[in-house]
Amino acid sequence: MMQFVKRTLIPVACMFAVATQTFAQAPATKPARATKPDTSLIRFGEAAKPRTPGTIRVATYNLLNFFDSDPATRTHSEGDAAPIKPEGEREAAAGALRAINADIVALEEVESLPVVNAFVAKYLADMGYDHAVLIESEDPRGIDNAFISRFPITHSEAYGQRPLGGKQPALEGNRPNPLAGNDMMFRRSPLRADIKVPGKAFGGGDDESYELTLLAVHHKSGRWSEYWRVAEVNGVVSIIKEIEAKTPEANVVVLGDFNAQVTDAPIKAYFEGGLIDTFAAKAAKWSPAIVSHESGRRIDMILLNKNANDEFVAESPFIFGMPARPEGADWRTTPPPAGYASDHYPVVIDLKPLKATMANPKK
Repeated sequence: MMQFVKRTLIPVACMFAVATQTFAQAPATKPARATKPDTSLIRFGEAAKPRTPGTIRVATYNLLNFFDSDPATRTHSEGDAAPIKPEGEREAAAGALRAINADIVALEEVESLPVVNAFVAKYLADMGYDHAVLIESEDPRGIDNAFISRFPITHSEAYGQRPLGGKQPALEGNRPNPLAGNDMMFRRSPLRADIKVPGKAFGGGDDESYELTLLAVHHKSGRWSEYWRVAEVNGVVSIIKEIEAKTPEANVVVLGDFNAQVTDAPIKAYFEGGLIDTFAAKAAKWSPAIVSHESGRRIDMILLNKNANDEFVAESPFIFGMPARPEGADWRTTPPPAGYASDHYPVVIDLKPLKATMANPKK
């Protein structure tokens, strides 16, 4: 029995309602095996690193328009021109997830929870991802954030109706803004997942556990939307401050597609808010190994608050390399190569719990 948490968008006063369901799934006899990528086509990233003993591996991966239903019947009424995700790209994405072997994965650009469930059941049934959550966001294309996890998700939440302060400006760059005057809101809600890791997963005792609060983000894209990304970042930072005020010992991880680089204002706002870049040392000198997007940029990240950073394994970060189009190719006109899964690559770190909690501490 696999337990999944599902949130459903209810069109009543534009509010989200919670619906928790348990999905019974027939045991998979043998999961489908994914296609191995052609390493000659890998321009960015690197090979997967071995696990450090006693650690928890965390990753983020933007799957690029991971749709599985007819565009006419997608979650949001606006629909989307993007076709169903090609089978070859699904196989390649599954191969990447098998290679990195993370315990907890944030996924971006996923259509729905059933799509996540079906993907795991077909390709990753033996990987232990018995827990998943997705909360539908406001994105008109119907792409959402999700988590798959080997450990129980004890709480999940989205912040879709959370005001970010201020109004949409009249112009985006030098063009009229169709949302001018509207309240600033998240384009795609951050997805929160609180996860409880049992002691046996990191070498602890049966009465120990380790708790993580993760926020999967997919900030507004677009050349002229930096103002919006900054507002979203400030919103996420305020959420983190609320979490830390309630639970000072909270281990907080912010991960996903930031649509910005470390030199841009949105990421600087995260740093000013106390978040720490897990790739700071590795990225001090540019190299293809620290690129997370086919365009040659590092826009997918994992940031930690101080508590989580205390347990960060400094040598663990890597970006898993996948096939990409040739340098200079136009993604609009150049077909993706064999073994291609997404224009983003998985970003991975390890955490080694040092402050595990005792379920029944002895006096």
